[in-house]
Amino acid sequence: MKHSLVEATFTEDKVKNYYAWRASNYDAGSGFEIGPHAEALRLAKVQPGQRVLDVACGTGRGTVGLAQAVGPTGKVDGLDLSNSMLAQAQTKIDKLELGQQVEFKQGNARELPYPDATFDLLYNGYMFDLIPIEGFTPILKEMARVLKPDGQLVLLNMSKPDERRTWFESVYEKWKFEPCCPVLMGPYVKMAGFTEIRRVYQPIRGSLVALLWGQEIVLARKSLG
Repeated sequence: MKHSLVEATFTEDKVKNYYAWRASNYDAGSGFEIGPHAEALRLAKVQPGQRVLDVACGTGRGTVGLAQAVGPTGKVDGLDLSNSMLAQAQTKIDKLELGQQVEFKQGNARELPYPDATFDLLYNGYMFDLIPIEGFTPILKEMARVLKPDGQLVLLNMSKPDERRTWFESVYEKWKFEPCCPVLMGPYVKMAGFTEIRRVYQPIRGSLVALLWGQEIVLARKSLG
């Protein structure tokens, strides 16, 4: 696919090292993610009793809301590449006494350690903006594999309003100073076979980050076929 994105360049090992370093203070330095997570969870309309997978769950910002939504009759599985981020997430879940319905596991989105057609909903926040574009389609197909037919996909990522190159991308391409870069996931979600694709773009307000990028929420369904 011809794309209009500047590609993230961090390797898997570099991502692991970066988040091992960031884990203990990640939440303090990423408050701009709180609102988009809340909106993504609202749009997802998670139901009590559902089985949900949170891929790249990080410090558990999305996991908490998912666990509260599925309630004691549901279950949330949280997966992340970084054990340091998972430790932060586990502490958060334990403090809120949500451990009964949440189970964390270290793993890679390219090979999800779950059976086919397991989950009603798959939630993924701030991961595709970290990885090379060649990984988008294989990972999305792996996500489709573990979703039940008509299961819902919810993606939240650093993004931009449209295909035009941003000032941030031009600087990133030259200096590669940060692991994340804006993405537009809709076309890749469609190419992976998902249907009912919907995109919601949100500029960030009241933050220095607002000068650099916004957020997109992409919702879609796995085909019934």
